[in-house]
Formats: sequence, structure tokens, C-alpha cells
Amino acid sequence: PHGTPHRAMMRRSRVAALALVVLFAVAGATAQGEVVTLTDATFEHATQASSGQTTGVFFVKFYAPWCGHCRAMAATWSELAAELDGTGVVIADLDATQNPATTDRFNAHVKGFPTLLLFRDKKVFKHAGARDLESLKRFATVSYVDSTGHDVPPPPGAFATYFSVFTKTLAVIIIDTHQAFQGAMATASKDFGSVSGGWRERGVGGFTATAKTAAAASPRMYGTAMLLVSVVGICFAILLALVTAPTRKHATADKKKRLK
Repeated sequence: PHGTPHRAMMRRSRVAALALVVLFAVAGATAQGEVVTLTDATFEHATQASSGQTTGVFFVKFYAPWCGHCRAMAATWSELAAELDGTGVVIADLDATQNPATTDRFNAHVKGFPTLLLFRDKKVFKHAGARDLESLKRFATVSYVDSTGHDVPPPPGAFATYFSVFTKTLAVIIIDTHQAFQGAMATASKDFGSVSGGWRERGVGGFTATAKTAAAASPRMYGTAMLLVSVVGICFAILLALVTAPTRKHATADKKKRLK
């Protein structure tokens, strides 16, 4: 009687263990032949690029979402993952625009997009040949030995990671600002032509009407412009007041003269 609960518990344990094995097998089967997505947070743990590469060979595509060549080879990259399934070569990709720390880590190799780096034999090899399926497959398995293998740089420290994120954020802000400025100047140029035409055709009434129409069509742009002009004007007024205000020494001298 005492052994019955024990045997039942053992049976439940075996069933649970078998269920876990099946679950992991199904998960592994699902992942087979698929492109692995890497990030700054997962790159070193997944690839062990600088610590022996014991997790296998990784063929990584560094890409940018806006890159036409990257989009053009996306299907081939997926086919390559299926072709190399079971060979020990893992096909992966990394969005360079969202993972600046890893991209900066390999900046000696990543000079444009897409950049294809093979991590094997404790080295990193850069693919510089054709990007068709057979050429990529051959490079990943055989012909990489014909290219130069470079030492894998160590993972970035905390400061390097923060610096990469900061410079990436700053670059995005500069690019977005430049694009916004270009768009604003194009709109302002078009509106200036419309307002000038209204002035020539209908005088003050035409000028006022076209100016109101332009402002109503782009309230955010012109509101921001008016705010900037106001801020600059206030700063200029404060600066002018500080420059032209009498110093304490001069004020004291003037006061003494009046007392005499």
C-alpha cells in the first residue's frame, strides 16, 4: 500500500519528462531551417563568437531595413537556412540600425549593407563574392578558407555600448531633423509662390487669403516657426539689455555726480 503512491508519482514524473522531451523536440523542429534573428542582447550568447564558438558556425547578415540589396536577398537567405539545416551552420541576421553596439563592434568589416560575416574556426570571415544560393552555401562550408580570417573583437563594455547607442540616437535625430527641414523648406517655397501670386493678382486681399490658406494647411510647421522666431527674439532682447545696461561702477559714478 505504501508503494502505490510512490509508483504513481514516478509514473507522473516520467510522463512529465516525456512531455518536456516532446515539447523541446517540436520546438527544435520548428526552428530548423529558419533564419535566426540576433540582437545586441543575444549576439554573444548565441554565437559565442569570442569565447570559442562552441554553439556552432554562424553566418550572419548585417542589414538595414531601407537597403534594397538586403531586401532583394532576403528570400535567398531563407533558402540558405533551409539548405544548410543539419550541417551545423546557423544562418542569422542582425538589423544594424537597431543594434549599434554589435555593428560598431565589427565596424572594421561592416562598411555597407548587406555585410555577410561567417564565424567559424574561432575567426571571422567576410564574404565578398556573389550572393546567389550556391555561392553563399559554398562560402559557408568550403571556400571561406580562401579568404582571410580575422580575430573576433571582444564584446563591447558598458561604456562602449552606451556610446554606440548615444551616437546612433544622435545620428537618427540629425537625419530626421534634416529631412524635416528639407520638407519644411519645400513647403515654404511652394507657399511663398502662392502668396506672391495672390499679392500680384488680388493685392492685399489675395495676399491675406493665400497666407491664411497656407498657414491652415501646415499649422504645425508655421506654429513651430513662429515659436522659434519668438524664442530667438526674446533671447536677442535679453542679450541686448545685458550689453547696453550700465555697469555698477558707472551707475555709482553717475549717482555721485548728481549728489554734487
